[in-house]
Amino acid sequence: MNFVKSEIAVFNKSTGALSYMAPASLKPTDAALGWVALPAGFGEETFSWNASTRAMAEDLAKVRAVLLASVKSDAEQRKMAFLSAGGAKKAEYAQKAAEVSFYDSLGGSVSTILAAINLLTPAQRQAKFGYSLADAAANGEPTIVNAITRFRGGMEGSNKVPAIAAAEAKACAAIKAATTIAAARAAAAVTWPS
Repeated sequence: MNFVKSEIAVFNKSTGALSYMAPASLKPTDAALGWVALPAGFGEETFSWNASTRAMAEDLAKVRAVLLASVKSDAEQRKMAFLSAGGAKKAEYAQKAAEVSFYDSLGGSVSTILAAINLLTPAQRQAKFGYSLADAAANGEPTIVNAITRFRGGMEGSNKVPAIAAAEAKACAAIKAATTIAAARAAAAVTWPS
């Protein structure tokens, strides 16, 4: 099926109401109807008919909606570069972050921390460091020090997610507050954290 591109807006001359849009080759012959060329860059997602001016013009509300959707989609793609999809993975990340936090709370030096961990019962160690112990065992390491270092590295990468979310929120608020289309477009030109 071929898509027929609309090039003109046909309107009722007496009321200004939009009747239909059509290719220029289908200009109306009815004397009660007038027509105007659609503006360059016309798209139904961002333009609306204005009966009083008898013209298509960009609609701030529609432009805002398109820009908000674009910023949110871009932010989501950027966040997913640092996150994995799925609830189980999110729970795993949260547990690993908790293990790093608990590890850090045990002291200032590795020897102090390892001594504190050795004071825990095996059940307590498993409850507090389940992922770290499994990771160390899988890598043939005698302690969880390297596992914690690996988890910390993963957390540092995921710290970009809050920065992306903050840039997204700032841009969306500015788009919503914009009183002109130019201001809304300027707000949508997000400088994303790298």
